[in-house]
Amino acid sequence: MLRSAAQRRVSKHAGVILLRLAALSLAAGALGAGVAAAATGGLDVAIGNAVFDRMWAQAPASTRNADGLGPLFSARSCASCHAAGGGRTTFRLGRDDPAAHPGLVIRLGDAKGRPDATYGAQLQPKGVAGISGEGAASVAFAAASHGLPPRPEWSVRDWGYGAPDGATRASPRVALSLDGVGILARVPEAAILAREDPDDRDGDGVSGRAHRMATPDGERIGRFGWKATEPTIEAQAASAFALDIGLSTTLRPDPAGDCTAAEAACRAGPHGAAPGEPEVAPQLMASLVAFLRARPAPEPAKSGGQGRRLFAAAGCAACHAPELPLDGGGTAAAYTDLLLHDMGAGLDDGMGEGAARSREWRTAPLWGVSAALAQGSGLLHDGRAADVSAALAWHDGEAAGARARFDALSANDRNALINFVNGL
Repeated sequence: MLRSAAQRRVSKHAGVILLRLAALSLAAGALGAGVAAAATGGLDVAIGNAVFDRMWAQAPASTRNADGLGPLFSARSCASCHAAGGGRTTFRLGRDDPAAHPGLVIRLGDAKGRPDATYGAQLQPKGVAGISGEGAASVAFAAASHGLPPRPEWSVRDWGYGAPDGATRASPRVALSLDGVGILARVPEAAILAREDPDDRDGDGVSGRAHRMATPDGERIGRFGWKATEPTIEAQAASAFALDIGLSTTLRPDPAGDCTAAEAACRAGPHGAAPGEPEVAPQLMASLVAFLRARPAPEPAKSGGQGRRLFAAAGCAACHAPELPLDGGGTAAAYTDLLLHDMGAGLDDGMGEGAARSREWRTAPLWGVSAALAQGSGLLHDGRAADVSAALAWHDGEAAGARARFDALSANDRNALINFVNGL
C-alpha cells in the first residue's frame, strides 16, 4: 500500500528519479536517513530527504526534474552545505579552503543591503559547462588586538566579470544547522514582538528589534538566516535554491538564479523547466519543507545548575532567551529571541541585508552548540570562534554589558557558565 501510494504521488509530480529514490528508501533502505524519516514523518518527509540530498545536474538532463543547476552556483545540493542531513556546516575556518568548500558562501552588498550590480547578492564561484564562475573567496587574518583573537578579513580574488561596485562588501556566511527549524517556525510572531525593546526603555542596554519585511501576504517577521531575513521555512529554502544552487521555485521564479543582466552568458544559459514553470516543482518543495519541519531539535542540555543560573545573572538570557512559547502549546528551548541586535564594531561586516544593518545579527540559537564544537566547525557567522570563550570575546554593542559581567566572574564561575553553554 505504501509503495503504490508513493508511486502515484511521485510519478505525477517528481519524475522517474525521485520515484526510484522514494521506493528505495522505503523498500530497500538505500537511503538510510530516508527510511528513518519515512517511519517518523511519512512519505513526504522521505521524499523531502531525497530532495535535500539530490545532486542537481546541468540542463538538459535525461531525467525531468533532476536538472536546472546554475547556470552559476555555489553548491550542487542542499546536503553539500549542511553536515549530517541538515546539521551545521563542516567548514572549518583556517583549515578548509573557503574558495572550494560549499558550506561557506559570500554574500555581496553595500551598507544598505543593495546587491552588487554585476554579481548580485551572492558570489557564485562555479558555473555549468561554458560559463565561468564569478570569483574565489579568500581570507586573511589581522593581528590580534584589544584582547580579541585574530580577525578574519574577507575578500574575493579573480573576479570573473570585471570589478564589482566600489561600495560592495564581501560578507561570509556558514551554513546554519537546520535542526529544530520546524519548532522555531511555530513561535508566534506576537511572542517575538513582545521581546522587542528598540528604544531600550528598561535601560538594560539591550534593544533588540524584529526584522520586519513586506511580503505578498503583508508584513511578516523574519526569523530564519543569520540576519532573520526570511519569515518561513519555504522562503528560506527558496532563497537557498536561488542563491546557492541556481534553481527557480514558485517564490523565486527566475531560472537564472542570482545572475544579473551584466552576466549575459548566464542569463542565456540552459534552464531545467519550461518557460513559466519552476525548476523545483511545487510538490518537491512541499516535500522538502515537510522534511525540514520534521528535523528534530537538538538534545536539551544534560546539566545546568550553577552554570544556568550564572548565564541568566550575567544577562546572557536577555537575548538568548531559554524558552519561547509555541503555537499549540509547549516551548522551544532554543536560547534565542529571534530578534536583531547590534553586536558592535568587531562583528560589523559592512553590509546590510534587508532591513538589518551591518552591525546587526539575529540572536543565534544556542541549542546545538555542543554538536558544532564536536565537529570543529566554529561559532559565529563565519566560524571565527573556535569555542564559547572566543565567541564571547567578540560580543560587543548590546552584548557589552553581559560580556563585562562575565569577565567580572571568578575563574570557577566563568568555567561553570562556559561548560553550561558547551552542553547545549
